Amino acid sequence: MNTERSDKFIAEWKNKVNPLQRASTTLQRTFKTSPENLFPLLCPTTEYDWVPNWSCDLLHSDSGRAEYNCIFRTRFLGPEELWICTRYEPNRAIDYARSSSDVSSKLEIRLTDNCDGTVTVTWVITASALNENGNAVVAQKEAARQRIELALNALEHYINTGVMIS
Repeated sequence: MNTERSDKFIAEWKNKVNPLQRASTTLQRTFKTSPENLFPLLCPTTEYDWVPNWSCDLLHSDSGRAEYNCIFRTRFLGPEELWICTRYEPNRAIDYARSSSDVSSKLEIRLTDNCDGTVTVTWVITASALNENGNAVVAQKEAARQRIELALNALEHYINTGVMIS
């Protein structure tokens, strides 16, 4: 098999300076609940129950809830984003690929049952700029982390009280 053309492309690409930025953030929190109670809340439709001002357009889903290959759109964090569920393992893991005109990102969520009535959830978000505007968004890593912390506070409040945070 002749791979000269692809090898040349890769060599040229590696020698270029990529002006587009990428950033990754990891957050972890332990909740006083089970994976079975928490996992269903990681869904675009159940977020209406616990995320203040949440709204989305559910585009594809057989169940009306999160599932593998479910697709929805939201403007919740500002610009319109398209979300696709790329991994769905009930009570263990859920991943979403997100894309806007400026940034593509991957959200990986893992649940660990601590076998003591708590579950530890780890969020890994990797954001990649698609253009110069995206560089500005990716550079705001701390602001994004703070927004996620607010969402985690809302989730914790809902788990502990059964009502949306005010």
